[in-house]
Amino acid sequence: MPYTKAVITDPYYDKPIWITGEVTRKEFLCLSAESSSHDVELFLTHLFGYMDINVEQSLLLSFNELFEQDYIALSGGVAFFADENNYILPSCCCGLEDYSNAIDSIINKQSPWMGHDPAPGLTYNNNQVYVWPDDPESSISNKYFIEFSYQELKENLEKTSKEIKGFIEGPLYCWIVKENSEIANTMRAKMKKWLLNE
Repeated sequence: MPYTKAVITDPYYDKPIWITGEVTRKEFLCLSAESSSHDVELFLTHLFGYMDINVEQSLLLSFNELFEQDYIALSGGVAFFADENNYILPSCCCGLEDYSNAIDSIINKQSPWMGHDPAPGLTYNNNQVYVWPDDPESSISNKYFIEFSYQELKENLEKTSKEIKGFIEGPLYCWIVKENSEIANTMRAKMKKWLLNE
């Protein structure tokens, strides 16, 4: 049964000095209420690195610099899985901050921006949705795609939105609150606004 996940991709930045443990990098990271503290540390490393915020300063100064931003940018977005070994990730220049726009596009049966080089995309045929690993116009001859029913895809995206919220309110909040409760509360509110328009 295919499914969707919110992911960050290519989190290969220097870790902030206020993260004391080793950060294990991987190609992508799925965000959910089940994310580990190590996942949170990788997420924060990616967030501060991608936003070009000085990670050689204290946690308080780093987060204050982040909170001055009107928006955030995070390499990633919606990933589509046939199973845990077969998936189509968002590509170059696609950002998790555009998550709400991607959902709106899919609800309107359009292909959301999923990056380029390659350029994944969606096509619709009646109540079926096909997710292609590269430009759908040239991929139709390619046999690999992930298929959802339109209803199944909508239900999966609703679940993915809940998983993002679960990540923000659960593991991310819990990691930060151990360091500073005021920052944790501000970060929770900002992340919901930045990623979920709440």
